[in-house]
Amino acid sequence: MLRRATILFFTFVLLSLLWSGCVPRPSIKEDRAREVVPAPDTIKREYKTAWDAYEREEWKTAARYFQRFITRYPRSSLTDDALYYIGEIYLKCGDYSAAAVQFESLLQHFPSSSKYQEAQWSLANSYFEMGRHKKALKTARQLFPSVEDRPLWRGRLLVFFGDCHAAMDDPMAALSWYARARRELLPEERKVARERIFTLLDKDLPPHRYREIDVIYRGTFISTYARYRLAQLRFREGKVEEARDVLRGALKEASGEEFYPLLEHLWGEIQRGVRAEEVVLGCILPLHGRAKPFGIKALRGIQLAMGAFRPERWPFNVKLVIWDSQGDPSRAKEGVRMLAKEGVTAIIGPILSHTARAAAGEAEDQKVPLVTLSPLKGIAQKGRYIFQNSLTHASQVKALVRYAFEELDIVTYAIIYPENPYGRTFKKLFQQEVERSGGELIVAASYTDEQTDFGDLIKGMVEYQPTEDPKEKPKPIINFGAIFIPDDFKKINLLVPQLAYYDIVDVKLLGTNGWDSPELVRDSGKFVEGAVFVDGFFRDSSLPRVRYFVRDFEKTFNTSPTLLEALSFDSTMVMLEAISNTGLPCREALLSLQGYAGVSGLKGFDHDGEGIRRLFLLTVSHGRIRQISPTE
Repeated sequence: MLRRATILFFTFVLLSLLWSGCVPRPSIKEDRAREVVPAPDTIKREYKTAWDAYEREEWKTAARYFQRFITRYPRSSLTDDALYYIGEIYLKCGDYSAAAVQFESLLQHFPSSSKYQEAQWSLANSYFEMGRHKKALKTARQLFPSVEDRPLWRGRLLVFFGDCHAAMDDPMAALSWYARARRELLPEERKVARERIFTLLDKDLPPHRYREIDVIYRGTFISTYARYRLAQLRFREGKVEEARDVLRGALKEASGEEFYPLLEHLWGEIQRGVRAEEVVLGCILPLHGRAKPFGIKALRGIQLAMGAFRPERWPFNVKLVIWDSQGDPSRAKEGVRMLAKEGVTAIIGPILSHTARAAAGEAEDQKVPLVTLSPLKGIAQKGRYIFQNSLTHASQVKALVRYAFEELDIVTYAIIYPENPYGRTFKKLFQQEVERSGGELIVAASYTDEQTDFGDLIKGMVEYQPTEDPKEKPKPIINFGAIFIPDDFKKINLLVPQLAYYDIVDVKLLGTNGWDSPELVRDSGKFVEGAVFVDGFFRDSSLPRVRYFVRDFEKTFNTSPTLLEALSFDSTMVMLEAISNTGLPCREALLSLQGYAGVSGLKGFDHDGEGIRRLFLLTVSHGRIRQISPTE
């Protein structure tokens, strides 16, 4: 009787907790009430259905299947696994408080679960993301005794302890955990702890902290880098003599370290006591081959920004060394090596994804900052010296969904996308962003690249209400407020009129930068009136900086700039402004620059080197493409 009352109590408590994101929270039974016999085949099949959806990253579907499984089989030997994966789905969806509830429930009610340790770890991470860093630390520490003989888990926990203390603004404790992790981690894992140490020391700590770190970690790279950072701070404050004294000793100890070029560069700055008189930039672009037109466009933006046609633009001379990659990854890699020998401050480019990937690896080895114009996902995470200034798929989706939710109050969506890598990527990103924002994807439909007739596709997206008069055309039942179509204007001009033909009207059309063309309005006219799409550059913007750039570019090159010219212009401008305004080495200058306002919406770079930008929101109004609001 007591056991039944306990089970009923927990069922009531858990059913009372609701979530507005992926799924409602499931009810569960206590561990001691769970069957330990192997699950029958029918139970295993239902669990596998949920697991397959989870592996396909169909989070909402997987969560619904796992919930249904728990409801039907609350005492199965797989119930705790299902509960764990629902928690993981909440975690991936960004609802950390909901995730924490699931993991807490598993730990409380299933102490013998095979997922117990993983649930503890996920619970600690949930607390961390919620800003409950003390509780995250306490939860993670409970795992520590059980991983004494598991180096990978042990190292992961030590780094996490450091992250918690860093988040709680306790740099000394954080540094001690990172240093311990580096000592105890397997060789291939030590880089993680080392990078955390650099990230911590790169924060502007008080001078007395750097001195304290120097004493505690004397004889290690930590001490050397701390003295470099102290010298950097003092030089920035105008205390040149103190900076020189601190850096002199550090230079002797850093000769074999990867960050030695930073110390050398700072020493040269200190010795001059002023900012550099000449900045040498390199660029790697495809100036021959099929991609030549793109290389020429990017080069024009660089030349305009560096002042090739107005040399008085900067307080120092700017020299540009050009390397033609010819669209070949091996030549791009060779170009980085050659430009490094030339002593360039930084490199702009490449544009193409395969050449950018090759160049990024070499730039990281050479310790030369590289600002690539490629939209290749994750390239900025390739190393500390890699920066990315490009219009990415993810940035377009985030800007579009944010506007649709906050300004248009749309919560239900449909997607029509091309069945190719471009379309599938946008479909996945859009669905994730909509669900993360609390919305719902009602229907998704795809078409082939060769397809021109979309009638069956469109009719399959909706149900049609029958009419009493057989001569009367059935009216569609539309249960979504917007349709997202990630494709270029040529395909849009074929597809959108057919939507109207099949009475899919009074829904907002949403698109990517591929829509931004005068031919969209010329060919589709009233069918795209009111549509909303995004781009990284809008030549007709009312923003003064964009108007000045367009006027200057057209006067210089007798042609109008596109997104690529704007991106290369901003990449050069942000680099030179950072060096000019901070007096720091280029990498640190790019990371520390604040308040930049680029013609392509660029505002600066985050700690991973990825461009921070606000995109241009565009709409079709009265037969013209117009900017919805200035991007500030």
